[in-house]
Amino acid sequence: MPEQKNSKPKIEDVIPEYLDGDMQKTALGFVEYLRANKINPVLTNHNAWKAVCKGKALLYIRICDADHYRRRCPDNPPSWVITLYFDNLKKYEDMVISEGLQSIIWDNVGYYCKSCRGCAPGGDITVLGKEINGVCIKVPLTWAFDPDQATINGIKRLLELEQKARQEK
Repeated sequence: MPEQKNSKPKIEDVIPEYLDGDMQKTALGFVEYLRANKINPVLTNHNAWKAVCKGKALLYIRICDADHYRRRCPDNPPSWVITLYFDNLKKYEDMVISEGLQSIIWDNVGYYCKSCRGCAPGGDITVLGKEINGVCIKVPLTWAFDPDQATINGIKRLLELEQKARQEK
C-alpha cells in the first residue's frame, strides 16, 4: 500500500498487473466506459478505487489480491469485483424490472451473513419484488465478482439510472 499511496496509480495501469485475457479486456473496457461518462475511480486503499456521484459512493472496484476476498470465497477466489451503491433504487425499480435488469442485482448479492457481530444471521430483504434471506446488512448488497460482459452491460445501465436519480434529487 505505501507504494500505491505515494504513486496513486490509475486503475487502468494496475489491471494488467493482475488480470489477463478476457477478464483484463472486460475490466479495462469498463473503466474506459466509466471515464467516458465522467465516473472517475480514485484510489482509496490498496487495489481499491472508488467513484462518487453527488458526494456519495456510486461504486468501488477492487482488484482482489488481498486475503480478505480469498477467505470469503476459498473455493474460487475472485480476481476483481465491482461493488454498487444503489441509494435511489426505489425511484427507478419499475424501469429496472421492465428492462429485465433485476437479475444483475439478484445474481450478484455479495455477502450472506454467517458470523458478523451484530448482524448474523443477516437480514431478510425484498429487492425488486424478490425476498432475499440472510443478507449481511453491514455491506452493500450488490458485489459483481469477476463480471462477464453481459453483467457489465447491465451494470452500466444501472449506473446510468442511479446517476440520473441522484441528479434529480
